[in-house]
Amino acid sequence: MKPTTKWFWAIVAAQAAFLLAWAGYHEVVRQTAPVLLLKGRPVDPQDLLRGDYMTMRYDIGTATVETGPAAKPGSGDSAGSEVWVLLEPRDGYHVVAKASREPLRAGPGQVLVRGALGYDWRSGARDAQIDYGIERYFVPEGKGSPRFQKVEVEVSVSPAHRLSIKRVLLDGKAYP
Repeated sequence: MKPTTKWFWAIVAAQAAFLLAWAGYHEVVRQTAPVLLLKGRPVDPQDLLRGDYMTMRYDIGTATVETGPAAKPGSGDSAGSEVWVLLEPRDGYHVVAKASREPLRAGPGQVLVRGALGYDWRSGARDAQIDYGIERYFVPEGKGSPRFQKVEVEVSVSPAHRLSIKRVLLDGKAYP
C-alpha cells in the first residue's frame, strides 16, 4: 500500500470516528438529560415546499428579559442575542421564572436553559420573543397534519443548557 493511500484511509477513518462520536454524544444527552414538559401551540401545521412539519410556539417563548448590571444600555437588543432563562414547574408544565441577558443561577427545582432573542415586529413591546431552537418539529413523510386540541412537548436539557425535542404529545398521545 502506498503512503498516500494510508493517509487517505486514515483521514476517512478519523472523519467517520468523529461523526459517530458526535452522533453518540447527542443521543446520550437526549436519553439521559432531564426532561421538561412544555405547553405548545402549533402555528403552521404543514408547508408544501418543505414537507410535513409543525412550527411550534411555546408559552416559554415570550418573557420579560432583564438587563444585567454589566450590560450597557441598548446592547444585546438585536435578534439572535443570547438569553438565559430559568424555568420552574407550575401546574404540570415548566414556565419562565426569570429571563436575563446575563447567566443566572438555578435554584431548587429550577432549570437553566439558553435561548436567543427572536425578531419581534412589535416596536416597544414589553416582553421579548425567545427562540430555543425547538420551534420546528419535522414529522415522518406521509403523516400529514393531524387534528388535535392540545399540544404538549417533552424536551431534554443538554449540559450546555440547550433544549431538544424528545417527544410531542397531541391530546395526551405520542405523535407520530
